[in-house]
Parts: sequence; C-alpha cells; structure tokens
Amino acid sequence: SRLLTQARGGELVAYEESRGATVAVVEQRAGQNRFNRLYIQGVSNSGDAMTSLRYMRLQALLPLIVHGGEPRSALVIGLGTGITGGALLAYPGLQERVVAELLPAVVRAAPHFRGNYELTRDARMQIRVRDGRRELLQGGSQYDLITLEPPPPSAAGVVNLYSTDFYRLAATRLQPGGMVAQWLPLPTQNGEGTRSLVQSFLAVFPHATLWTTELHEMMLVGSMQPIVLDAARIAARMAQPEVAKALGEAGVDSPAALLATWVGDRAMLERCAGAAPAVTDDRPRIEYAGWVRREEFPRVLGTLLDMRTEPQLQGADAALLEGIARERELLYLFYSAGLRAYQGDREGWASDVRQLMREAPANPYFRWFTGGAR
Repeated sequence: SRLLTQARGGELVAYEESRGATVAVVEQRAGQNRFNRLYIQGVSNSGDAMTSLRYMRLQALLPLIVHGGEPRSALVIGLGTGITGGALLAYPGLQERVVAELLPAVVRAAPHFRGNYELTRDARMQIRVRDGRRELLQGGSQYDLITLEPPPPSAAGVVNLYSTDFYRLAATRLQPGGMVAQWLPLPTQNGEGTRSLVQSFLAVFPHATLWTTELHEMMLVGSMQPIVLDAARIAARMAQPEVAKALGEAGVDSPAALLATWVGDRAMLERCAGAAPAVTDDRPRIEYAGWVRREEFPRVLGTLLDMRTEPQLQGADAALLEGIARERELLYLFYSAGLRAYQGDREGWASDVRQLMREAPANPYFRWFTGGAR
C-alpha cells in the first residue's frame, strides 16, 4: 500500500489483499478537483472523477433511452466504482437491476466512490459476486440491456468479455429488441486492436451503432433487431426527473446533447473494421497489447471522428437537428482541445478552451477540465 501511494501519489482510502486481487482506493487530485481512484493489482481501473461519471452514466442510461421497447431488466457486467450500476437506479422503468462482479473486495470498496447512488445499500439492486460470463452461462434470465464495463481488453484474463464467442452468448440472453452495450476504451490498444474489437462485435450483432461517451471512451451498442432512434421517445425518457438529473450532472442536459454523441451506424463500423481479424476465445491477441498507448490515442480518436455519420432520427424537427449540430460543435471543440493537449500545442489548447468557456460556461463536464470561465 505504501509503494502504491508513493508510485501513484495521493492518499490511501482503502486497501485489501483479497484472494482474487489486491484492491485499493486512493484519493487523488487534478488541479482543484479531488476524486477517488480504484486500483486493482496496482493498476488504475476507474474512478469517480467527472470523466468517469460521464461515460459510466451514459454506459447505462444511453441504451435505455434509445431502446425501442419498454426496458424492464438490465445487467451490468463489472461493478468497478458502481457508477454504471448505480445509474440503473435513476431509470424508473426498470424492475430488475443486476450487477455481476468477480471480486468481493471491489464490492466492499464501492461505498468509497461518489456518484453511484449507494447501490450496494439499495434493495432494488442485486449484486452477484461471480464472473460475468458465468452469470450468463448459468443464469436463465433474459435482459432488455446487458451493458459491460470490464477492465480494458489488454488486461490479462478479460478478453473473454470482448470476444465474438461472448457476444454470441450475450445475444441468447436478450429479450426481443434487447441491446448489448460494450465499453470501448481508445487509449488501451492501437488502431488495429480497435478494429478487431469492432469486428468481433459486428460478427454477432446485425444492427450496431457507435457513440462517444467521453474524450477517451466510446460505446458500441448492438441488437439483433433494428435500432430506431425515435425523437419523441428519447425526449420523453430524458425528461424523467431522475434521468435528467443523472445525465445533467455529467454535462448531457438535453436530447440534442445526448444525440450529439452519436458517431456511426453499422456501415460506418464496417468501414472502420475493414479486414481486421475478430477477437475470439481461441485468438485473444488483443490481451497481449500494452496497457495504455498514449501515442496511439489521438490518431485512433481522430480517425473514428472523421468517419462519423449523421444519426437517422424518426420524428425529428428542425429545432432538434439544429440543437444536435450545435451540441456536436461544442463537444468536438472540447475534443479538439484535448487532442491539442496531447500534441503539446498550448496555444491551440488555450484558444479552444477560451472559446468553449464563452459558449458553454455552465457545462459541468467542460468546467471540470477548465475551472470555469475564468
């Protein structure tokens, strides 16, 4: 524990050497922002900073909002900080909320993280301590949503939650119209690895979409049935007070802001994947990649955003379409600032940030990085 805090900085909040892994919670700082971060085997897995709050809440709520039916059941594979699982509590229509987590020590660490609605103490939440894939193999439940937030695919032993074989299994556990939402981190593999991850998803789900949930994160959403984006249904679901509050705290305060995170449809993903080999159980090459490839991230993100398409919306009026274009312009301006930071372009970064704070000074996601208009 002393070595961890010396190497990573911050103050130790919790530490447990369990049978499955060493689990630690460390309080850290970025500028004026303080947050807790989860370390497993000494490696950062997640945290409750604004960046994590944003993509994790979208990981749960976005597929529920765009779902074509009336979702009643959802499974989260991977508890982590509990923010993704906790976000299910903000969606009032659900009758069954389940989280599968491999490590008991992670469950015990969850109360140290903000933003998860204290899910470990909520009777509406079922937390099952078992491997996520075995949960699908052994359980007979059918879900409207299966959403995944496992460790990155380059982590040893996790590739079996990113493989075509896994997606085939998950598809058998979906209700009609059900969706699988897969976390797609960008800095943890190179472009070839990202294409392979996309390919394994496309091999199973005939209807697939891609969304950008944070600067460093994207999300694949797939279904065996068509995914129809109905503007009126999306607006009604986002207007639910608990949903609006949960997403508003992460800087997504309108249907336009939600739909501005759209990146592409299956045709776009097929162009992205090209001829890359799929990730399968017997060919898990992706787990032999380096843990983080910072030098690859700007190129991978830029390539995906350059390939983006327009969402095909049903019932969208001119005001909504204009709002989506405006929200996307602001989001991509923020992404431009982030890429300039990676490139060491201080002047370009400052120019983008000043413009962003003039045009969207109240957005909590943008403010977290900038400290506000000042």
